[in-house]
Amino acid sequence: MQRIKLELKDKPLEPLIKKRSLIITPKRIILVVFILFLIGVGWYFWHEVCFLIKPLDLEIIQPSTDITANQENFEIIGRTNPVAYLTVNGQEVYIDKEGNFRKEISLTNGLNIIKIEAKNRFGKTNTIIRRIIYNQ
Repeated sequence: MQRIKLELKDKPLEPLIKKRSLIITPKRIILVVFILFLIGVGWYFWHEVCFLIKPLDLEIIQPSTDITANQENFEIIGRTNPVAYLTVNGQEVYIDKEGNFRKEISLTNGLNIIKIEAKNRFGKTNTIIRRIIYNQ
């Protein structure tokens, strides 16, 4: 009997169909949905923490700086958070749905110090002080 010796010198055969790494499977869909959910929860908590930490928005449009006025009645105009509690020199001021407010004050002769204070429901306050000199 004759023995036949086989030698393989060629490379092994590669499969005709290559694996694709981007196949959509239910497991991958669940993983993507779970990751999106975690991102959403993280964004929500970040938004809430920033809301609690940052100071209340308060912007005074008129007067933009300390000024000298020659009218006895002067109007304070500004913008803040619509749910804030706002006072001008201790008097409560109405805020509309967009957060705009206006308050007319009577000036006395000389230096008038106007204290505008906004407070949110957590007790955080933001105060702006304007000095108006009234010359009769």
